[in-house]
Amino acid sequence: MRRALILGFVVCLALTGCVGIPTSGGVETGPVIDEQLDPDFVIDPSGPRAGSAPEDILTDFMLALRGPQGNYEIAREFLTKDFATKWSPDASATIRTGIPATTPGEAPNTLDYTITTRAYVDADGRYFEPGPATQVLTYSFVQENGEWRISGGPDGIVLSQSSFSVVFTERALYFFDPTYTYLIPDVRWFASRATLPGWAVRELLDGPAQWLQQGVVLSAFPISTTLDTASIDSGVATVELSKEALAASATDRDRMRQQLAATLDVANVVMTVSGIDISAPATGPQATKDPSVEPATLVGTDTEFGFDTGAGVAPLEGLSATVIAGGATAATLSNDEQYVAFLGPDGVSVAQRGNDLGDPVDARPGLVAPSIDPFRFVWSAQAESAATISTFEIDGTEHALTSSAPADSAVVSLDVSRDGARLLLYLSTPLGPRLAVAGIIRDQKNVPTALGQLEYLPVASNAPIDATWVDARTVATVSRGGEVAPVTLYEIGGPSATFGQVPDASTIVGGNGGADGLRVLRTSGEVLRPQGSSWVTTGLSARVLATKQ
Repeated sequence: MRRALILGFVVCLALTGCVGIPTSGGVETGPVIDEQLDPDFVIDPSGPRAGSAPEDILTDFMLALRGPQGNYEIAREFLTKDFATKWSPDASATIRTGIPATTPGEAPNTLDYTITTRAYVDADGRYFEPGPATQVLTYSFVQENGEWRISGGPDGIVLSQSSFSVVFTERALYFFDPTYTYLIPDVRWFASRATLPGWAVRELLDGPAQWLQQGVVLSAFPISTTLDTASIDSGVATVELSKEALAASATDRDRMRQQLAATLDVANVVMTVSGIDISAPATGPQATKDPSVEPATLVGTDTEFGFDTGAGVAPLEGLSATVIAGGATAATLSNDEQYVAFLGPDGVSVAQRGNDLGDPVDARPGLVAPSIDPFRFVWSAQAESAATISTFEIDGTEHALTSSAPADSAVVSLDVSRDGARLLLYLSTPLGPRLAVAGIIRDQKNVPTALGQLEYLPVASNAPIDATWVDARTVATVSRGGEVAPVTLYEIGGPSATFGQVPDASTIVGGNGGADGLRVLRTSGEVLRPQGSSWVTTGLSARVLATKQ
């Protein structure tokens, strides 16, 4: 995925707590800190300059926040000795946009620091993008040893959009789906300093984000396991765990190693308790981190259905004829390529290799394009209401689904992730479009029983057209805003970014290679692919652009 591309569009949100910054009597409106005038990113920031006025102390303090090394030891030099011990930089990171302003506060010896924000990172490293807001952070000053120092202010740090991309590192925590077949990412953001590995492992041991709980994902670590130390040297991670880790079986120890290796992005992990190695060899198949699909585009016409070869459409033996005969207007291929769930005039049906008939599974009127998960459950819904989302076995057996999706929302699209642990919903509500992901809760036979808490993403107000999974941690939408149809990328737990525009779009599907694997179908039948920030023709013409699970 083009992580750098997304990060370049990051916008920011604000700290909730506000305290003051001081100024001496007669203080005028202070200087603004212009993002365009910032010097090169501070890796080794400078401390306070002798004789600095409160406004300059604040300006230089904000610049010093770009140096997280030593637990922000340089930034703490701008604080009084007492406040330096109380200030918690890791409480949050507010990402500002535009030009901040420094003005006198209401109380004596205070300064107000006014910023425009749209995103922030909380104490657990979770990224939120709730939308534009203006925040006023108040800092207070006193003189200490003849120099002005900050004596009070909000916990956390404030960074410009571009500084955030340098100071913070994206790190996905990885958990298992309930079958231990897939590793599911939970994206977090941590300041780039020597303690980052330990910070990431502690968050891993604390468990997943709330929307991934209730059995949506699992951890192999025994309950109450804590971290003593974690370090990485020459590509080998050494993780010292508490004695609770000794309760893990050999199988669970291997799974613990898999979680750590994926989270720390290393090939080798050594786990220890009290300095004694407790690592275990691989005991079986290793979980898949980011499932891939057949790279060729899957399309359908009035007479063909199959993979594009560059010289024509190669049919899927035992499947294509059924899909064509069923008059498919939308289709999804299962991950083992044995089934196709498709929408036709008679509702949702399933084509199965070795079966010449398309078995109907959902005959309700007004259905949206179906999805199919790795356990061969077909997901279907009527467009009129999100309360109609249901799942079906291949033979048509329906399973009721408990869901918190708002019943007054119309369903534009629904797509199960390739790992089968999450559902992507693009909704049209009385208050505008909503884009959400939800964890899928299953019983011991992998039957979907409920959707967990909906995690909403910051979707634009354009008319929704379609959504898709880009990869294991990113989704994309195409929407209509006036005469244009922008494509937008949303990292789940990260920033969003526009990704060009496609005129007259009707369908978007993912592939391999992150955003480069996206394909869009126009109403004219033309299939497009991304090229830089533009979309160009693939040379294909189709009636159906199918999803590959």
